[in-house]
Parts: sequence; structure tokens; C-alpha cells
Amino acid sequence: MAQVRKYTQVMSVIERRVREGDYLLHDIPGERRIAEETGVSYMTARRAVIELLDKKVLIRRNNGSLDIHPGYNKRNMQTKVVLLYPAYASPYLVLLRQLVSAALEKRGLTLRPVQFVHWDDPIIVDAVSNAGGVLIIPSADSISARILEPIRQSKVVALDADFSGDGVPSIRLFPDRHVRMVFDHLAELGHTRVDCINTQCRNPEIDRRIDLWHEWLEARDIQGRLWDYPAPSYADPTPYAHEMMCRLIDQKRTAATAFVCTTFPAALGAVRSHWERGIRVGADVSVCAINIEPPARYYCPSISGLDMPDLSGVLTKCFRWFGQDKPWRGNALLEPAQPVFFAGESTGPLAVPA
Repeated sequence: MAQVRKYTQVMSVIERRVREGDYLLHDIPGERRIAEETGVSYMTARRAVIELLDKKVLIRRNNGSLDIHPGYNKRNMQTKVVLLYPAYASPYLVLLRQLVSAALEKRGLTLRPVQFVHWDDPIIVDAVSNAGGVLIIPSADSISARILEPIRQSKVVALDADFSGDGVPSIRLFPDRHVRMVFDHLAELGHTRVDCINTQCRNPEIDRRIDLWHEWLEARDIQGRLWDYPAPSYADPTPYAHEMMCRLIDQKRTAATAFVCTTFPAALGAVRSHWERGIRVGADVSVCAINIEPPARYYCPSISGLDMPDLSGVLTKCFRWFGQDKPWRGNALLEPAQPVFFAGESTGPLAVPA
């Protein structure tokens, strides 16, 4: 069996990096750096680069630096899509990444996931400036005008946020009418005192959910109180909800028979605090989340709320735009048409005193 030449191994490494989008956000290194990274001699790295130039995978610019050949992605029918999302360990973010990746694979597109720590992280500008298209899941912090401008000028879509008023196409996962379904579910079960629990770091999406709850209370003539104990940015809201709910129960500060939580982690903390005190969730009190995550169906009790909707339609429109040299057309705020409400065991009819 013929031995594989070292320069062809180096070619494979570089071509895979190009194919996977590794050089979307970082410059292609020169021959000396390539030699160091791959453990070969300078001459071997140079031979690999020359071969890749001949194959039109790379080009050499006038200043001597290397870049991806303009025709490479066209020949391979690839539009590089970057998913920018906060560097936070969250099952919810993992789910969104999986959904986006699956939708891209169906269209033969390539996903490059990239995490950022804050809005002034230089990786954001690098990504929106170099990628064929970017989906960005915003962090809880307010975005600055300095960062918003390059986002507006590029092929960027906000996911799970509404930046449409700032000129950025956006995908809102849970439209107003879908969120009201969660509240209506509690009213249909007979609850006339529905409190809201929020331990998520406040952001425009959380504010919208709380505002919708306030509006629903007034429209339905139902009583309720907001219990707001936001966790810091990038902190887990679950223990904050548990701590707050324990205090409310121990101090008998709420007469609510149902609690709607702005997020799934808050619902987990609330359910745990009731269980520890012998209060039966789903029988003595109802607890739900505006949106749930995949494990919700497998908890005891299973937790009611809006499940992830089908995003294939709205994502397809975004992917088409990424592949066109045209400005965005039509409504800048995209929303899934059909809600997916899961009625779990954590919500039940209003208990009638014996």
C-alpha cells in the first residue's frame, strides 16, 4: 500500500477547515504557521499550499496572504451560515442549534456555530462581515448602536428576538397569540388568581411575556401578582426560582392557585419548592411555563407550556435570502403559524376545598 505523502495530509487538513468554515472568522495562516500547526516542515507546508492554489481552493492576495478562492463555495454549492449564540450552558440554546443545523442540512448548507460572551466581543463583527449569512440569538444585555450598524448592513437574522424595528429581519418563536394560549389554559381550568414568576435576566422578550400576562389579567378580570427575581446574566435561573418560591410558601405571601413562569427553568425551581413542602403540583396548585424544553415531558409531574414550534418555513425564507444578492423583502418579523401547546401534569383543575 502506497504511503500517503505528508503534503497531501496537510492539504486535507486545510481543505477540511475551509469546508467547515474555520476560516470564516480567522485569517488563513501562512506556510510557516501551517507547518507548526500540522507538525511538518516548511517545505512540506509550502507544497500543500501550492497544490491548493492550483486546485483553486485558495488564492494568494497581492500582499502575499492566503484566502479562500471566490469560486470554491460556488463549486461546492455551499453557503456558510454562522449561528452566533451566547456562551451559556443552556439546553434551550442546544435545542435551537440542533434545529438550525437540521434545517440547513436539508438544503445542503453548512453551519458554523460560534459563541460570544458579550455584545462588544470582536467575534460578532468578524462573523457578520465574513459569513454568507448569520443567525444570531441575542444575549440578555442591551445591544449597542455601534454593533447594531454592522448587523443591519449584513445578512443577519435575529433568532428568538425581535430586532425588526431596528431594520434586522427577526424570528419570534412564540407569537403573542400563542403565549395567550398558556394563560387561557389556566383560566379554562378554573383558576382566578394567576401569579407570574420570573427569574430570567430581564430582556425585551421577557418584558414582552410579562406585559402580555398583565394585559391578559385585565382582559379576563383575573387577579395576579408578579414575583420578579432576575438572575444575573449567564446565571442559571432555576435556583433563583426555587429560593424565591420557598420564601413565598413559607411566609404565606401568595394566595395564587396557579403560577405561570416566564421560562422553563423558573418552572422547574417552582415545582421543586412545592414538592419539598408536600404541596401537590397539578392537584393543590398549578405551575406552567410559557415555553418548555424537551425534558419537560419526562419530569414528574410533566410541565405544561408551549413546545418548540415548526421553524422550517421561517428558516427556509432566511436561507433563501442568504443565497441571494438582494435586500430583505416583506415583513421583517417572521413567526411560526401553528402553536404547539403541551398540557402536562403540572396543571390541573382548581382544587375545591372539602
